[in-house]
Amino acid sequence: MPVARGRRRPSRAAPLTALAVLLVGVALAGYFLSRPKLIFTNTLVAPIWLTVGQARPVLLGAGSTQHFGIPGGSSMVVQWNLARPLSANERPMGEELRGSAVVRASRGTVTQRASARGGEADYFAPLITNATGEVLRATVNAGLEGAVDCGCGVRPGARRVFIGYYRLYQNSTVRVRDVTGRTATFQKLGPQVSSADGTIGLRFESKDFR
Repeated sequence: MPVARGRRRPSRAAPLTALAVLLVGVALAGYFLSRPKLIFTNTLVAPIWLTVGQARPVLLGAGSTQHFGIPGGSSMVVQWNLARPLSANERPMGEELRGSAVVRASRGTVTQRASARGGEADYFAPLITNATGEVLRATVNAGLEGAVDCGCGVRPGARRVFIGYYRLYQNSTVRVRDVTGRTATFQKLGPQVSSADGTIGLRFESKDFR
């Protein structure tokens, strides 16, 4: 005659294991959410090279934001510099634009940004539209101390060509010259530069030249 087996009690191992995994997950999530972090935004119209602490530089695109962890209780240096555009002969255009900050936080979020304003000097980025039939060569702050030739040629029909960042003054100018030597100039640009990225669109037409 067969012998009936006793009824098995349900095992508690599986529920306890699942609960332990859940608790560990919650703890880890709380840890990572509570860790101090850096949010860095590139407000410029061009990419930047960004270095956070001892990490290798990363390329952060125009208008992009990236998040980084901050070691608790310690500080780190954040540095950035503009990835300057290159002319047709591979020479950097415009002036060097860079910034740095020491970041330290025990909790919460720290925000930093690359900006054309608020550092040691203000900068602006002329965006050249060539509505003439000639190649144009631009000089920024022509007639002022520190005038800079962009070293570039803006082709006929080109629209809003980025030629780099330059020092911004109340009386800043942008002068272009065509192949015949005639020039056209936008003057007193300081009050006209109001965009967050420091850009200003300048359209040159044949009637502007003297």
